[in-house]
Amino acid sequence: MMKRRLMMRELALAMAGLATVSLAGCSGGVSDVASGATVNAVGTYRAATGGELHIYTWAGYMPDDVVKTFEKDTGISLTVDTFDSNEALEAKLQSTGGEGYDIVMPSDYMVEQLIHEHLLVKFDVNTLPNAKNIKDEFRNPYYDKKMEYSIPYIVSYTGIVYDAKAIPASDAPTSWNDFFHPKASWGKTQLLGDQIEVVNAALRAVGSDQCATDPQDYQDAANLLESYKGKLGVMSSEGVADRLASGEQKVGMAWSYDAYQAMSSNPNLKFVFPSDGANKFVDNVAISRGAKNIAQAKTFINWMLDPANKTAVERNAGAGSVLKGGDELLPAAMRKLNVIVPSAEEEKHAILEKRCSNKLNDNYTMMFEDFRS
Repeated sequence: MMKRRLMMRELALAMAGLATVSLAGCSGGVSDVASGATVNAVGTYRAATGGELHIYTWAGYMPDDVVKTFEKDTGISLTVDTFDSNEALEAKLQSTGGEGYDIVMPSDYMVEQLIHEHLLVKFDVNTLPNAKNIKDEFRNPYYDKKMEYSIPYIVSYTGIVYDAKAIPASDAPTSWNDFFHPKASWGKTQLLGDQIEVVNAALRAVGSDQCATDPQDYQDAANLLESYKGKLGVMSSEGVADRLASGEQKVGMAWSYDAYQAMSSNPNLKFVFPSDGANKFVDNVAISRGAKNIAQAKTFINWMLDPANKTAVERNAGAGSVLKGGDELLPAAMRKLNVIVPSAEEEKHAILEKRCSNKLNDNYTMMFEDFRS
């Protein structure tokens, strides 16, 4: 990504035309070019009993024990490769026409993007016997409303972690507005090195939300970030759990799976769902347009919709289950943590990450680059 320096006055001018921009969601840009007709594999489900399957996923989402159990149960041989961003996944599928992989695991907004680009196979989740196990809250996502292309796999959140032993209760953060106005007891704080997370948090801290179209909201958020700069200790998405667990940072923005790792090492840490909005994102399982092993792919998806099979994935990823009965299979110590099973009140503060138009994403980029320069 090319670094762009934008002064505050220039940022305001760049935002001036946003008020009339239509809203498409947030996080990934809207592609204007689709890449051919949709591949349709809707039909009666028949479990495969052999063959091979090629999976492209996030690191940590296919533990070795899960791979071995699946291969033993089905006779299907798995090959697993990993990517480190949704954009890397998209670029790979665009460059190959979706060939090379059968199963891919895009996040929510990227599912919508890949459907638009005709890079996923339409297969209709509801034809699978275990589709009944999907929790109701994940059944009609904005990015695949009829569940024709994807199933939910892992749900995660972005919030605030703080050390309850080192920080008085009266100083504990409860919102992004609190976070960007740090107390003296916190010391230097930590931010994720992620423009969507940082800009969304700043927008929410000033009373706005993701994909805002009012230029004043961006100006207010940019001013807030500028005033916060001197309180920032580290801005990185790497080593988050270690820094928080060790006490190097007492307060930090964190993804829930990093928070889980940190809290497992340091029981004094607490995870906060900010009252002005915690990002919620869902990673999914889909079939690549160029898949050569459709029957095996459907078999894999149906197998993963059995909570008894899926629980090892959630234990490894530090996540609650998207399946009915799945949370009950997790260890009691995991279930007690709100990063795994949030309360009903905390869920009210969780806002599903969406997809912005390209024009809005350009402004996210300019604002973030200005902040970190």
